[in-house]
Amino acid sequence: MNNREYFFIESNKRIFFLSAVIFIFGFLIIARLFYLQIIRHEYYTGLALYRQGADRVLEAKRGSIEDSNNLLLATNKNSYNLVAVPAEIKDVGTATQKIADFLGIKDQDSKEFNELKLRLSKRKDYYEILKRDIDYNLAKQIKELNLPGIGIEDGFKRHYAEGGEIFSQIIGFVGIDNDKRLGMYGVEEFFDKQLAGENGLLRSEYAPGNVSILDSAKTIKEAKNGSNLILTIDRSLQYVVCKDLLEGIRSSRAEGGTAIIMNPKNGAVLALCNYPAFDANQYNKTKNYHNFLNAAVSDAFEPGSIFKVITMAAALDAGKAKPDTTYEDTGEVKIGAYTIRNSDKKAYGVKTMTNVLEKSLNTGAVFVAKLLGHSIFRSYVKNFSFGALTAIEQPNENTGDINNLEKNSDIYLATVSFGQGISVTPIQLATAISAIANEGKLYKPYLLAKIISPEGKEEITQPRFIRQVIAPETAKTIGAMMVSVLENGYGKLARVPGYYVAGKTGTAQVPNKTGGYSEETIHSFVGFAPVENPAFVGVVKIINPKIGNFAEATAAPIFGKFAKFVLNYYQIPPNRF
Repeated sequence: MNNREYFFIESNKRIFFLSAVIFIFGFLIIARLFYLQIIRHEYYTGLALYRQGADRVLEAKRGSIEDSNNLLLATNKNSYNLVAVPAEIKDVGTATQKIADFLGIKDQDSKEFNELKLRLSKRKDYYEILKRDIDYNLAKQIKELNLPGIGIEDGFKRHYAEGGEIFSQIIGFVGIDNDKRLGMYGVEEFFDKQLAGENGLLRSEYAPGNVSILDSAKTIKEAKNGSNLILTIDRSLQYVVCKDLLEGIRSSRAEGGTAIIMNPKNGAVLALCNYPAFDANQYNKTKNYHNFLNAAVSDAFEPGSIFKVITMAAALDAGKAKPDTTYEDTGEVKIGAYTIRNSDKKAYGVKTMTNVLEKSLNTGAVFVAKLLGHSIFRSYVKNFSFGALTAIEQPNENTGDINNLEKNSDIYLATVSFGQGISVTPIQLATAISAIANEGKLYKPYLLAKIISPEGKEEITQPRFIRQVIAPETAKTIGAMMVSVLENGYGKLARVPGYYVAGKTGTAQVPNKTGGYSEETIHSFVGFAPVENPAFVGVVKIINPKIGNFAEATAAPIFGKFAKFVLNYYQIPPNRF
């Protein structure tokens, strides 16, 4: 064998050897990848997730809600969350049984038990909140079980003053939606973003076999706490108004009611109460969800005779009538096929416009509406804020319905003049009457006095002037006529000794679904005092009372009781002796 042949053979051997080595290494790499990616896929996916971290929300502290005197109405109390890391649970059956007992799930064949077991069986799941807001004793008992994958976290729950009831429909509550805290109804919903703040982030980065993920979190992103809200509501006024309203509802055996106190000079709502209400601390026990709504804002009704004040104000301001303008009351007015009568079915002969309000004469309101005409009357009604949102800081506001005024029908013009055939909300009425009490100046109603950021920066709400609805002289004249109503007409029980009080009663039938009217009624009262420099405007609405045929006996006394307190509370000296 010559040298050339020898080197050729040796070269081939080396090539073969290198090829074999490369093949073997390639095979081993492929085999390893197959083992890692196919056979041990789930294990290493879980390991990767564990090492990458299980992210959890670091909840921001929700801002407090306070009254105008900085008394806490809504705040946070310490509580605990029951949480699980299913990936760390060794015995799902035992864990499910023991946790089910603490959660009050007794039936192991129930849907709730099976759902709990399914949640605890998710081997790739590294964080589950099983129950929020458990108390200290229960948290301690669960912790003492030392169940792998089951733990307790510090948390907080919302707490409402006064048992939550007298402020419930203003403030609302904080509920859970898709495992996230969410403001629901009232101020909690309207200002949810500001109150909630911004949540932070916790992360655990431990491999299996190390410290439990529940005990190994570190902060990735700091939470930013929510802002605090200061409301215009005065707790003392709120307490008295709610007490007087509830007593009035019970004494008249009514189905419910609403009362509002507003500052007419700037639109600030000082007290607002509805019944039925609910306990915000136990909102989940409320069976009628309608009770969550703020009825003063969301429930529209036909106002009845209190609307005669609006009709009369429009006529005086438009120069169509004066307080001593007269007409002859025959007891009825015929419009086409319809006949409109006074509520007491009586005829009073020649009467002035002041008498129309004193005696609450439907025929007089129709007379005034005819003087105004469709276009002028409609314009004034809209300018008084009816048929539109007031934009008060509450969800679910109702615009009411004044569409009948758009029909240019004489019968609708007539019925609207005394408050039938349209619907309004109590907050719209308070806003409109405030304009009369405030020299014709209409202000937007509001509940938020100021908002305080976590850094302490204050943002104060500025009163918002909307428009001049009627002239100052017109407003003074209507105020004087409303005083005469309480002195010489209906509503005497709304008077306060030592003061001139302006007011008007209203009693309206409730429409039924067939287009007519039912036997049910809504009684109402609007008023303000003292008339020469009003400190407040009050609105009372009573739903279907069983005792007392007219608002003079139901709604007016409620106003009279809290009006006396308000005047004393503000230390307004008597001017009538």
